[in-house]
Amino acid sequence: MSEPIIRELRKEDLWNGFLNSLDSLKLASNIEKSKADGIFEKINSNPDHIIAVAEIDGKIVGSITLLIEQKFIHDGGLVGHIEDVVVSKEHQGQKIGEKIMKYLIEISKKRGCYKTILDCNDDVKPFYEKLGFKKVANELRLDNI
Repeated sequence: MSEPIIRELRKEDLWNGFLNSLDSLKLASNIEKSKADGIFEKINSNPDHIIAVAEIDGKIVGSITLLIEQKFIHDGGLVGHIEDVVVSKEHQGQKIGEKIMKYLIEISKKRGCYKTILDCNDDVKPFYEKLGFKKVANELRLDNI
């Protein structure tokens, strides 16, 4: 197996494994092409919405999203939010998620974020703790649907 190439999402990646890999989180590969293209254009036009992917042998096998939020506190400081961490089932356990996370953590630092945060389940906490994340608070959630 080749080493993964870690880079930002491109439009052609949508149908080259990206949406299929998201299926491990929630079904995404059944989205209409025109809708997927529109979502990509909206995300791609926002420099504070970054999706990094892992490509192996020309196919996308994992991805993670970084959202950068501007604050009024901390003198207008920036916070990085990690979302939608996924590696396709057949490529898990190969440190691909770790490589994508390190790529996005570096972007968060370079962009001047004073912290990078994420929510996760207890079963994956050790993965994030190994990367330097620490438990600080509890997540509460209100589903609007």
